[in-house]
Amino acid sequence: MRFGVGIPTCREGTAYPVPYVRPEEFVPIGRRAEELGFHSLWANDHLTTPYAIRATQDAPPNFYEPIVTYAAIAAATSRLRLMLGVVVLPEREIILLAKQIATLDQLSRGRIMLGVGIGSYREEFEAVHPDLRGANRGRMMEEGIEAFRALCTERRASYHGKYIRFEDVELAPKPAQSPFPILINAHEDVALRRVGRIGDGWVVAGLDFDRAAQARAIVDAAARAAGRDPASIELHFQTWLSFGVDQAAAEAKLKRSQHWRRLAARDPELSEAKLFERYRAGNLLGGPDDVVDQVRRLAATTGAGHIGVVFLGETTTELLADMELFSARVMPAFA
Repeated sequence: MRFGVGIPTCREGTAYPVPYVRPEEFVPIGRRAEELGFHSLWANDHLTTPYAIRATQDAPPNFYEPIVTYAAIAAATSRLRLMLGVVVLPEREIILLAKQIATLDQLSRGRIMLGVGIGSYREEFEAVHPDLRGANRGRMMEEGIEAFRALCTERRASYHGKYIRFEDVELAPKPAQSPFPILINAHEDVALRRVGRIGDGWVVAGLDFDRAAQARAIVDAAARAAGRDPASIELHFQTWLSFGVDQAAAEAKLKRSQHWRRLAARDPELSEAKLFERYRAGNLLGGPDDVVDQVRRLAATTGAGHIGVVFLGETTTELLADMELFSARVMPAFA
């Protein structure tokens, strides 16, 4: 089992309060994660603030662009994998994205893990691209993946799709990793079948463990139908963790977190007990021994071999303390 740390690139207003992280803290967090033996960092992506986040905040959250943030961290680390979990592909211009990723993969000596998705918030996409209201983001993502692969493998690449078009583009340098893997975020059936058909890996976030097992069967069936080996498609599972010395402390931390406030604002009709039930279905909660048991269940149920942990809390000091405790008390059980 490999563990990653959710780095707060675009997590203010979702997992964390506003403000939360200072720009000078990213490199020390990355260095400490590497020293503690974590396999990866997990950075997320927003270009603007979705309405669901604005509803709980008086000030706009600070969203740090993940590729630029990783450029700083890559220069200060040597082993840590840098997971983009995930880039909202329909919002990005594909040639620039391919150039950025190829450059960063070269600078990091092949440590980039690119996860892509359509994005959780359609209104964010339409704010960035108002002329594309009503566009099929799934088709845009499939075109983006095909175009990205062409740019990274062909000497001179051209692409002619509904949404993406370019002629005779020569991208150099290519990524250090060859072939360069693309991991696809998917929760719903149509997206899961896309993973099975064309994904080099599969990314989910906070998915109910039992639903993840059902989703795995859909991915595997689509892979077999496409003539692919389902075992080649690894699951990378992002989960949130409210961590404490015991269960009571962890529950108290969860209830005072921005993550809890966002859950409650999204479903105001749910009772506290129901919110806890929903959180527990796909996330981690408790002291070290509780979390070891929950990770074992997560791995057994979903088959995930790489888990990205977003530690909940109010400050980056808490984040670093939770990373220390997790490294000392949870990770040894899966060495």
